[in-house]
Amino acid sequence: QRRRRQPTTIVPLPYQCQCLGHAMNSVRFQQKKKKPTNKGFFRCTLVLLTSAAVLLSICTLVLSWVAIQIDHTRKVQRGGNSDIDVSHRESPHKEPRLRKRNDINNGESSKILEVVAETKSEVQRKTKVDSHKKKVVSDTTPKGGNRNSEIYQPAQTGKRILTYKRFGGRLNNQLFQFITALQHAKVLKRTFVVPNEVRDVDWTGMFDGFGIWDLESLNNAYDIDWTTGLSIEFVTTVPERCVLTPKEGKELLNGGPNLWEEWDKRCPDVIDIAGNTGLLFCGKQHQFCGDYEAQMEAYRIYDHIKLSSDLSQYIPSKRDEFKDKGYDELAIHSRRAGEGGYDWELCVNGNARTCTGHIAVGDRDMFCDIRTMKGNCAIWLDLDYQIKAKSALKKAEKQYRFVLASDGTHDWNIDFKGQFIVANNTDWLLALERKISENADPGKLLDTMAVTAIARSKLQRQESLGRMRATLDALTATLLDLFSLVDSKYLLGAYYSTLSLNACLFRGMDRIYDSNMCWILMHPENKHAILPPLQESVNMNDKNRNQDDHLPAALMSDVEHAFVRSDDGNFVAIDRYLVRFKGKDVIGVLGDGLVPISIMKNSNGEESIQADFTCSYGDDHDSPATVILMKGHQSHNEHYFVLGEKYNTPFSTNGDRFRTLIILCEKLRYDRSLSRHPVRFFQSITMVAGQ
Repeated sequence: QRRRRQPTTIVPLPYQCQCLGHAMNSVRFQQKKKKPTNKGFFRCTLVLLTSAAVLLSICTLVLSWVAIQIDHTRKVQRGGNSDIDVSHRESPHKEPRLRKRNDINNGESSKILEVVAETKSEVQRKTKVDSHKKKVVSDTTPKGGNRNSEIYQPAQTGKRILTYKRFGGRLNNQLFQFITALQHAKVLKRTFVVPNEVRDVDWTGMFDGFGIWDLESLNNAYDIDWTTGLSIEFVTTVPERCVLTPKEGKELLNGGPNLWEEWDKRCPDVIDIAGNTGLLFCGKQHQFCGDYEAQMEAYRIYDHIKLSSDLSQYIPSKRDEFKDKGYDELAIHSRRAGEGGYDWELCVNGNARTCTGHIAVGDRDMFCDIRTMKGNCAIWLDLDYQIKAKSALKKAEKQYRFVLASDGTHDWNIDFKGQFIVANNTDWLLALERKISENADPGKLLDTMAVTAIARSKLQRQESLGRMRATLDALTATLLDLFSLVDSKYLLGAYYSTLSLNACLFRGMDRIYDSNMCWILMHPENKHAILPPLQESVNMNDKNRNQDDHLPAALMSDVEHAFVRSDDGNFVAIDRYLVRFKGKDVIGVLGDGLVPISIMKNSNGEESIQADFTCSYGDDHDSPATVILMKGHQSHNEHYFVLGEKYNTPFSTNGDRFRTLIILCEKLRYDRSLSRHPVRFFQSITMVAGQ
């Protein structure tokens, strides 16, 4: 114990040892009374020595048993029980440690021992996390016996490939789908064939050589084939019986080894878990399929996915302006409605569905209350209430410093100017462009960089990034936003967003309670989320109070009417600006949808756009309007009226339908008395009507 620097433990002397002491006293007393003969003396001495040896042996055994029990207890307290499988245990929290310091009191210096420990609240919070981890570890082995990974030992017949069809979601949906498919391949012990990226919306940058990702660790840890999926023949030769339906996809991992063996017999060469019908969630929104072991396989994949050093240097936490200024304390993902239709209820209802799906019925009113669900779609109006941990709460909003990842539908400078920083990918893009332009053969370099179908189609016979630049810009900006949420001490995320979900998963299980939402979504060992320590939580709804009674007015007015729609519902105004146009500041409305315009071509094939409507504001009516449309790889008429017809919506969609536009109302005057906030200025923009 002294060698291991453990505290000395006082153990009561066992009864047998006490008896030995009394026996020795009794012997000495008898010897004083009567001296035995020499022969009797030697016989008595021999008996006593034998008795003493036996008693000492018994005493030693008892003391050893006590020491073993004490050591066992300490191991259990530290999470070191050897009877529990610890192959995937998280590192336990460090115990309070002793250190020496000079304590100066009344001019005298003395050495004292100080226990360096966490604050009481922090210890309580980490104790809850530790208990959560211990429960996770205790559930790694099913009660019935071995894990599925040990039970399932497939026959090595056929090619044993697993692939999927890409779902048309944006980047973070693509990442989640990629990890879901790799999880299936790992559990089913098959080679994972990554499918080609054909559309803009498919593109993750993982195949192509633009220096976005560092996948060395991923490739070393998993059996991944990045080549076969690029072939059109591979896609067309997958047997229809081996392409899972959505129902079969959700049942596969949950079915266990018996079901997996059935699929092995049916499809020994390739299984396609589909996915083109949507993300593969099981049981609840944002939840991976399978038992605890299978879900943890998905979680571990995140440990191996990293950005390249060239790109990751632009994550805010790695920038000099970030360090030692408090920005590491909080990260916010601001997501208004977004999603094509710009529907306020889409965000609110999505939040509610996600939250209530993961939290047990009796606790839903506390954590999924109306104010939390609505305010999460407009965090800038109710920041304090959206923070759910005492450790992250400030006394005043002006004290917050944070990293911001925003969908761009709100200007945070209005209320939080100078209090946040954002990721910026501009320097990375410029460096890539310089690398290409300074190369002796830019075309050949681009040809080697482009691997996927979408990249090759955009860079074929090009000497610069050209149309690929916008795709690169959007993807790397989103990735920097995602990873900027990972490093902060506390994450304030969007419940319904796969970007926030991925941020939680990158942060890991040991940080789930350092967030308003990660603990809600991540509970692979339990049907419902394990609640955080209530004594360390704030802004929970009182179950006995009407939730509408304390809903801020801003959440009932400004936000619910944030997106103004036209009478026919085909156009939504997202925000307003002052735009420098033709030498003066003009009111501009950014929006999306179908408006009355005519697109005409002259004899040279050049298009012009005519607005068949006027603008009104305050007392000014019928001001002429100029419409600025997005420019794509085809004509305005094709992008605005023709493409994307299969989608039943008047708004921009996949399929290259571009209906995002700016309406310039040239003769209107901005009246500050009619607006809650001043409008924003475009600092530098060049616009030409019809472009």
